[in-house]
Amino acid sequence: MKLVCLSWSHRDRVCAAREALASVPVERVLLELKTRGFAEAVAVSTCNRFELYVAGQADQDLAAAGLVAILEELAETSLGPQAEIREDAAAVDHLLAVAAGLDSLVVGETEILGQVKTGYEKAMAAGMTGKRLNVLFQRALFVGKKVRTETALASGSLSVPSVAVQLAETIFGRLEGKCALILGAGAMSELAAKHLAARGVSKLVVANRTWDRAYQLAARYQGEAVKWETFPAELERADVVISSTGAPAAVLTRAIVSEAVRRRGGRSLFLIDIAMPRDIEESVHAIDGVYLYRLEDLEAIVAKNMASRAEAVAAARRIVDAKAAEFAAWARSLSSGPELSLKHADRTDGRVLDAEYPG
Repeated sequence: MKLVCLSWSHRDRVCAAREALASVPVERVLLELKTRGFAEAVAVSTCNRFELYVAGQADQDLAAAGLVAILEELAETSLGPQAEIREDAAAVDHLLAVAAGLDSLVVGETEILGQVKTGYEKAMAAGMTGKRLNVLFQRALFVGKKVRTETALASGSLSVPSVAVQLAETIFGRLEGKCALILGAGAMSELAAKHLAARGVSKLVVANRTWDRAYQLAARYQGEAVKWETFPAELERADVVISSTGAPAAVLTRAIVSEAVRRRGGRSLFLIDIAMPRDIEESVHAIDGVYLYRLEDLEAIVAKNMASRAEAVAAARRIVDAKAAEFAAWARSLSSGPELSLKHADRTDGRVLDAEYPG
């Protein structure tokens, strides 16, 4: 098997390429690859990473440069030299580490396992997985759960939204008596609302383009839902705004923020953008009394929380290494025979995966 992985992640200080790729639907990427004759591909797209895994026969041309060129056409921009390129065993090891949470901005976070599963399911629905990627991604899901159940990596682990709330708490000292506005009602916004409520914010406001989703999210945390078109007015009373909408372009512009600041009577406004593509125009940082924090700014908090977790990371790494070696042996057996089998002793999402992959 030939396997190529292209990755743009939070480790890139320049995130223009990641932002451009985040605006391209995964389904469109898969369709384009299928049209061009690629048989197996999975794309994983999150707020912190975009990764493409392409598999084929050993003699198939899977040049990374050609794959980057296809993505550049879809994103309609140059993706530059930031892509991390991994092949074969290195790509396998990387995927297992990603699923385990070892490669996340917040090491040990749980959301990435579901995001890998979603990418895999979309590829299956598009008819873009065969034996190799089915085995690989089922193994990744198995490893991700095994790490979380057999090590302390996820114990007290943090998600990006929880780190954003920690940042807000650091800014204000405490969140009791503060008003928080959440833009968006997806999974990341749900986590942000959960952590804000746990920290005791006195007012939680949710705005989303789909009213029902905003209402349901607000109701779960005793908050208030507002119509999307009215959210700029909410900036007048909000102390902190956390934005994660998934919109293709900024929803909070300098003009909107400037107007809100004019009505705030000199009170500072803190904006935390955890979306990719970005939800908030970077130029708002130049407005007096406005403080913008982005994904890159969360790294200091993450580093602090990682200081005491070296043992759990090492234990997780041992599991990843062992399972990557098992997969490599299986992959080699496909061409050298007899074919080995891989067995999963666990479930990954409540259903039993194929226990064996017979020859």
